[in-house]
Amino acid sequence: MYRRWLYGLAVLTAVMTFILICMGGLVTSTDSGLAVPDWPTTFGYNMFLYPLSKTVSGFLFSIDSNLQASLDDSNPSVELRTALENDENSVSEDVRITVIAPGSRWRLTDDENGRTYSVIKTGDRLDVYVHGVLYEHSHRLIGSVVGLLTIGLMVSILAKDNRNWMKWLGVVALAAVVLQGVMGGMRVTNLSRILAIIHACFAQAFFALTASLALFTSRGWLGASEQIEAANTSRLRNLTIITVCLIYVQFIFGAVLRHTGNRLDAHLLFAGLVTIHIFLLLRRILLDYLENRLLVRLILLLGGLLAVQLVLGFGAFVTEFTVLGKGVSPVAGVAITTAHVAIGALMMASSVLLALNVFRFTMGSEPVANRGLVSDEVSA
Repeated sequence: MYRRWLYGLAVLTAVMTFILICMGGLVTSTDSGLAVPDWPTTFGYNMFLYPLSKTVSGFLFSIDSNLQASLDDSNPSVELRTALENDENSVSEDVRITVIAPGSRWRLTDDENGRTYSVIKTGDRLDVYVHGVLYEHSHRLIGSVVGLLTIGLMVSILAKDNRNWMKWLGVVALAAVVLQGVMGGMRVTNLSRILAIIHACFAQAFFALTASLALFTSRGWLGASEQIEAANTSRLRNLTIITVCLIYVQFIFGAVLRHTGNRLDAHLLFAGLVTIHIFLLLRRILLDYLENRLLVRLILLLGGLLAVQLVLGFGAFVTEFTVLGKGVSPVAGVAITTAHVAIGALMMASSVLLALNVFRFTMGSEPVANRGLVSDEVSA
């Protein structure tokens, strides 16, 4: 039975998950992933009680004004690093000091710990600020909202949905969001790039799951559907599965590239494979399944997202890997890379929804045959 409120809750959970992914992309694009060094607290506060003023400014603490000499000389002396190691904060020996305004403002870049600081002289004090607290703290708060929504969605499904497989999906969604939160915290406390990559990839899978739950609770899915009567429906099913898998592998190499700077070659290779398979899907649906408006809308959406993603991918490549990127403003670079992550998430969710609807409309028409990585649609 269709329940409008349950569908609305599922849609809200999916929308908030998408916002969370966008914020996560912004955190990575601005190197803010370790701006807050402790977890589950925020600089020792309960994360929900952390003062907004500190979130916006990123103020940490003040240090001895006698250390100004080390800052002016760009010398990360032992005394300076010791002064910066306050509470949960730690600074590596390879921190770089850049003089922004002689005698009044300095920037400290700690690549090993993934943090950037500003030191500003205020009267007789040297105040230390960390970059990205607003982004990272907001990411945590939105993640908490998604967690609460997922709990509510699971309880609602268990109470009101009679489909046993949906009850299991609700439980899986709750387990997934808990695991994702724990991984995010461990990424902070262990300074692990591997966990950061897994965290990013798992987020995309969770978004696809929430989008699927929204589909399964929709009026269209719960209503009667006509079976597609067409030859070779197994090819269409295989093609959608392959496309979903390729997009996800593309995410994996994209996460590796964003967090380590490696495997650009694999990222570009799978971008090409994804492009080929989306065009093959577009061709087959428009030729053989034009009467099914839902499939047509979904493949046109996926094709449109692909076009936007290719443009953003080219922009990200120019910004991050060519000399032309030096002429791009930091704000534009962050916007391009964050949008690249967001559109990628929409592509993943759209491909999963397309695959689910293809199976729904073609269930029982033909057995699924095994296919290679690049579909034989090329020669069909």
